[in-house]
Amino acid sequence: MVEEKSLKETVFTTFLAHPELGPKEMAEYLKVNYNSVKAIYAKLCDDGLLLRASRGEYTTNIPGILINMLTRIEALERKLGS
Repeated sequence: MVEEKSLKETVFTTFLAHPELGPKEMAEYLKVNYNSVKAIYAKLCDDGLLLRASRGEYTTNIPGILINMLTRIEALERKLGS
């Protein structure tokens, strides 16, 4: 069974491959609603995965990504250990 990625996951993985894409360019690239993408960029910043460099410009937050990954791994280990 193939799981479909959420729009948030799609935006984030596309951003990692194309960090030059701001929300407007990302929406055009993915052919999705701009307001949805803009909200996802804000959520990715809130989650610590992206940093807003300036209006419409974002960068990856490597420490935030690593912390997020470690947290997910620990949660999975707890779940599998139960």
